Amino acid sequence: MKTVIVVISTYNGAKYIERQLNSIFEQSGVDIQVLVRDDCSKDNTVKVVREYAKNHPQNKIEIIKGENVGFAKSFWVGLSMCGNADYYAFADQDDVWKPNKLIRCIDAMQDADEVPQLAYCKMQRSDAQLNRLDEQVKVLKPEQLTKKLTLIKTYNYGAATVINKSAKMLVCRVWPEVDDLPHDMWVGTLCHWFGKVYYVDEELYYWIRYDTSVTGEGTKGTATQYRLKKTLQKKSYPNISTAMLEYYSDLLQPGEMDFLKKASDYKTVFYDKVSLLFDPTFKRLTFSGTLALKLGILLNWY
Repeated sequence: MKTVIVVISTYNGAKYIERQLNSIFEQSGVDIQVLVRDDCSKDNTVKVVREYAKNHPQNKIEIIKGENVGFAKSFWVGLSMCGNADYYAFADQDDVWKPNKLIRCIDAMQDADEVPQLAYCKMQRSDAQLNRLDEQVKVLKPEQLTKKLTLIKTYNYGAATVINKSAKMLVCRVWPEVDDLPHDMWVGTLCHWFGKVYYVDEELYYWIRYDTSVTGEGTKGTATQYRLKKTLQKKSYPNISTAMLEYYSDLLQPGEMDFLKKASDYKTVFYDKVSLLFDPTFKRLTFSGTLALKLGILLNWY
């Protein structure tokens, strides 16, 4: 039976965490461990998790109280602290998983540990009672992705993602200190550039929308609003090109290095800025998204 360590970053999640833990430990066909890294909650989240572990001694739970570093870096720190397993997954504190979520993603990957691999699935956008909401999230498929697109677009929502041990080693080389970088974007970009990505066209968990949910982009309407807000805050898209060059140059092809260098240096090299502005392949999937990207480049906000 394959072993999986599930990383949860918690922050003020006492109200919802027990239901999520139940759904994780009810996964079929896998041996589950859970690592909970608490990002300095103000409520009794840690107490609730400890009580859960005490009341369910058969379940393997490790609890780590950490300093507040933000949910994205907290997930990365949790992943980097994980021990050995066949696969690793991320879980939000307030979702609910369907029983076959992990095994379906694992079965989608090839049995090749030396190659970084990532599998991701669809989610069912739901209310707190797990009722399906009218507006669902459109998930990109691997054939829609390009390497340049993954630098500016998260295709694999964190809770939808499962990676193998080679991908874990790849991701844990470094956490880029880049503002507003989502952990799932970092993981997804690295696996698409340097490994293999697989998609499971099934809704395998309930993505529950609470008023207090900590998320970025959601449905088409909220995603546009979110991106407009970030643009007005002079934050177009997180620029990870410098980190890619510094820590993954051994895996890059010459043409990839040339593009990343332009993206890294465009603020000080005018030719590089013009090149990015007029590169027809460096774009988002929507007009508004591409406009925000190009505006960010023009004004040095990317």
